[in-house]
Amino acid sequence: DALFCSNAARRSRNDFYEGAYEWYVTAHKFRSNEEMRSRNDFKDKMSTFDTMTKRIAVIDCGTNTFNLLIADLLPNKPEVIFATKIPVRIGKGGLNDGIILPDAEARALYALQSHKATAEAYEVQQFFCFATSAFRNASNGQQIADRVKKELNIELRIISGIDEAMLIYEGVNAAKALSPQNALIMDIGGGSCEFVYANAQFFHQAHSFEIGVSRLYDKFPMENPPLASEIDRLYQYLENKLEKLFETVPPGGPQFLIGSSGTFDTFKDMHYALHPFQNKNTPLYDLNLDDFRHIYTQICNSSLEERLQIPGMSAFRAEMMVASVVSVDLIMKKYNFNQIRTCTFSMKEGVLYKIWKDTIS
Repeated sequence: DALFCSNAARRSRNDFYEGAYEWYVTAHKFRSNEEMRSRNDFKDKMSTFDTMTKRIAVIDCGTNTFNLLIADLLPNKPEVIFATKIPVRIGKGGLNDGIILPDAEARALYALQSHKATAEAYEVQQFFCFATSAFRNASNGQQIADRVKKELNIELRIISGIDEAMLIYEGVNAAKALSPQNALIMDIGGGSCEFVYANAQFFHQAHSFEIGVSRLYDKFPMENPPLASEIDRLYQYLENKLEKLFETVPPGGPQFLIGSSGTFDTFKDMHYALHPFQNKNTPLYDLNLDDFRHIYTQICNSSLEERLQIPGMSAFRAEMMVASVVSVDLIMKKYNFNQIRTCTFSMKEGVLYKIWKDTIS
C-alpha cells in the first residue's frame, strides 16, 4: 500500500514490480510472516505513475486536518511550490464509535473540493490522496472514499498504520533529521500515533497505535484546567496501550526523540515566541528537556482560555494539547530522553519524496 511507484519507463513492468516487491519485503522485514502480503496482492495494489508528470499534488487526509502539498519533480529534488491545510476534524463525534458522521463527511468533501481547485489553479497534472486513522477505522470510510472518486475524480487511498509510519520515516529522513545514532520518531495524529525506531541508514521497526489526541480528548474529558488525578489516569491508559512499544524498543536503544509535525510544530512555535531572534527558516529545531518541561507545565496548569493566550499556541490544537504533552512526557520519561528534535516534515513529505525517488530511478 505504501509504495506509490512509477510505470517502468526505463524498464519493463515486470522487472519494476519484482524490484519494488523486494524493496517492500526488505522494508517490512520486521513484520511477521502472517502479516506479509502476497506478491500478487502487492502488485494489484500498485498504481502507475506517469514519468512525464512534473507537477503533482499530495493530499494527506488526516483525522484533524487535510493537508495539501504541490510540488515539481525536478531531477535533483522535489520542489514544493505551495502548501496549505484545512481543519476538518473528520472524526468529531464519531471517532471512538468507528463512524464518520454526516457533518464531518460534508466538511471532508468541502476541503477536498477546495484543495482540488487550488491544485488545478497551479496546473497540477496528477493527484496522490491518502487517508489515515479516521478513515481506516470507520465503518463508512471506504464508502466516503468511493464518493470522493465518483464526485471529484480523486482516488483516495486508505492506508494502514504501518504504511503511514513508513511514510513518516521517509519524510523525516528527507529532512535530514536522522543521524547514525538510533532515534525514536513520534508522530501524534488526531486518530493514531506512529512510532518508528530507526537511524539515517536503517529502518528497524514501526508501530501504530490508535491513541491520537482527538481519541484521547473524547475518551478522557477533563476539568478546565485539568486535575492531577485526570492527568494520572491518562498516563496509566497510555502506558498500557504502549506496552508493545516499550517491550520491542527498550530504553537504551534510541538516543533521542524526533517529533514529526503537528503537535511538535506547536512546541517549536511556542518556543520561538519566547525567543524571537532565533532562525525559524529550518525544518528542524532541537528542544532541550528544560524547554519541554516549561511547555508541559504551562499547558497542564492552564485552562483552555489561558492556553489560547499562550504566544505561539495553535488555536486549532489548544483544546487537545493536554493529551499531546502527556503523551510526549511519557515517552521522554520512559526513554530518559534529554532532547526533542522537532521536524516539520511528516507523511505528506514522505509521499512526495517516495514518488520523486521512484520517478528518477
